[in-house]
Amino acid sequence: MKATMTRGHGSVGALGAVALAMLLPACGGGAVMSGAAAGRIGSGLSAEAQRTPRGGEVCALHEAVTALPGSPDKPVAEVCEKAWKSDELWRRAMIVLSAHAERLGELAQGEKPEQAGRLSAALTGVTGPDFADADGPQETAAKDAVVKLVQQLTSSKNDLAKSVKEAAPQVKTLCDGLEAYLTDQLGKLDETRSEIDKKRTAGADRRCAVLDNRPLCVSQSMLDRVTYAGLFSDLAELQTSHMEARDSLREFCMAHRKLEEAADKGTMSKEQTWADIVNSVQSMPRGRANQGAPAASSPEPSPAPKK
Repeated sequence: MKATMTRGHGSVGALGAVALAMLLPACGGGAVMSGAAAGRIGSGLSAEAQRTPRGGEVCALHEAVTALPGSPDKPVAEVCEKAWKSDELWRRAMIVLSAHAERLGELAQGEKPEQAGRLSAALTGVTGPDFADADGPQETAAKDAVVKLVQQLTSSKNDLAKSVKEAAPQVKTLCDGLEAYLTDQLGKLDETRSEIDKKRTAGADRRCAVLDNRPLCVSQSMLDRVTYAGLFSDLAELQTSHMEARDSLREFCMAHRKLEEAADKGTMSKEQTWADIVNSVQSMPRGRANQGAPAASSPEPSPAPKK
């Protein structure tokens, strides 16, 4: 029996993993269920990558709002060029992590190791190290990890446990790098929102002209209020998309660590590994816009499914 893996949108959550895993108890026990759950969780990263990260847009808004009055204007393309290039690197990293997750799911369903992940790798668009530019040690390490992970997807003949262990260093590099990049964008969005609110309440921004040789200045017009409303809406959408992407990333990285631990201990076939993955996703705090870091909830742990 094989279950179809599909790419979804947004955070998968524990229920999706549970629902898929419940389809598979007759297909090979705990190893199938834990691999399928991790694959299901990570496959949604490709959908998140269609709208996140947007560091170039975040940079442009941040620069426009925080620029000092009277300072010379610089072209946005020049100021935010690095951010746009970084977006391409980290977006591709998310897509490759998703492809790796899909391979794990295919292996869990009984696909031949030499065939599993080949199509997913081709769809990443990464054919070599020239897929994106890298700036600094962290981006260089991430770029190398992307290339190596794609190579593993296209050439590895390892089974599920060995594939998890083989990919562990690359997955960790990309998880750490993406976590830092998405968190940095959220910090800039918070700062931008705060600055906009200060300017809106201060009413110091004015438009001035000369009428009949007399200066005429206006502020807080209806158009100003509409502009502020539009900016707040845009910032809220950016914050939501980045937080959802970070949540999805954390879910998969957490699930992959559980698989790594099980592979090291030789417990991939234990149904408790599946339960550990589901419990880790259930207990993970979710981001909420402008409300600080949420406290971790403590739901009842899911028991290992009965044989």
